[in-house]
Amino acid sequence: MKTPESLETLADQGIIQEVLRPLMSGKEAQIYVVLAGGEECVAKVYKEAERRTFKHRAEYTEGRQTRNSRDRRAVSKRTRHGRKRDEAAWRATEVDVLHRLRDAGVRVAEPINFVDGVLVMELVRDAQGDPAPRLGDLDFEAHEAREIHRTLVQEVVRMLCAGVVHGDLSEFNVLMGADGPVLIDFPQAVDPARNQGARKLLLRDVDNLHRFAQRFAPGHRRQALAEEMWSLYESNRLSPESELRGNYRVAAGKADTDEVLALIEDAHEDERRRRRGRGQEEPATQAEGPRPLRQVVDFTRGDVPRPGGGRRSGRRRASHPEASPGAAAERRAEGQGRPENAADADRKPRRRRRRRRSASRARPQAEPAAPPAGANRPAAPAAGSRGGAGAGAADGGANRPARRRRRRPRAARSRETT
Repeated sequence: MKTPESLETLADQGIIQEVLRPLMSGKEAQIYVVLAGGEECVAKVYKEAERRTFKHRAEYTEGRQTRNSRDRRAVSKRTRHGRKRDEAAWRATEVDVLHRLRDAGVRVAEPINFVDGVLVMELVRDAQGDPAPRLGDLDFEAHEAREIHRTLVQEVVRMLCAGVVHGDLSEFNVLMGADGPVLIDFPQAVDPARNQGARKLLLRDVDNLHRFAQRFAPGHRRQALAEEMWSLYESNRLSPESELRGNYRVAAGKADTDEVLALIEDAHEDERRRRRGRGQEEPATQAEGPRPLRQVVDFTRGDVPRPGGGRRSGRRRASHPEASPGAAAERRAEGQGRPENAADADRKPRRRRRRRRSASRARPQAEPAAPPAGANRPAAPAAGSRGGAGAGAADGGANRPARRRRRRPRAARSRETT
């Protein structure tokens, strides 16, 4: 077949010799069967970000870091360079995870090469030598489904020991190879030590595997395998050979807050002891502890001073008795009898004057009333006059619109005077 545009670079560099056929198309990549090094392999071409249907991507990219500080700032600000680096990191994640899981003994496809965002890896085959089908496209007996479920749960344990949570594990991301199930599709894999949602993703992955087993074995009972797995991982007691029994029980007792506070105080005491040994000053401590909730000041009351001081504008000020309209009217009445001097007039805010001036300009002027029928009309302008100048002179300029004198800049006036 004709070489796709996304694989032309690999063909020019000699990494692949021929593109045989398309294999499948997923929600985030297009898979081709290619000839590389004389063997049939798989080339995974990732789709562009706007063409992918993968949702909630930020949930999976949490905790991923870049060594270059410039790239980190660009990714956080979502600039053009940052989006490009983020997309490159998303594609390169699968390669790193595959190498890590291969070293940990997890059943995954072997990566061969990764060039220009295209991943070339091993072609997983079934017992007949054909490309292995997905687990969700096959039918199984009840005992076969239980055995596959047990195998996949053990693979999830090995993945967690290697510091990887798949995040999108289901029967459609597992290939049924000749030697057993093989896990695929790892761009969204997360690190449980850096991603706060790793536990939720782990529980969802194991629940998907349980639903697969229950479809062929209706009597398959759900066990708390994911909860037990995560509990062992948090206590650093999880190993690839750990056998899960599903006997996990949620702690029903109350948290001992006194013990937690005692541990915090011990940590503070150790820090103070280290500072004294180094000859450093101890950090300033609060003279008094936090006030209980029943002693918190209610700031909705008008007579309580607000922190920071100063006048506060807005409608809430009217709730204060001194800021009520009646009090303002009394203050105005008291000030009417007091003569206003020049200093008080200068202290008036200029903002009010500007508002009044702008309001007077914006107010439409009333048209002059039409003269009565019997009234004398002004005389017509003289024949030799121009533009009605005679009319303006005849009525003394009463009907002439007021002309506003334009003020010249100060620099221009100073030049003319000099």
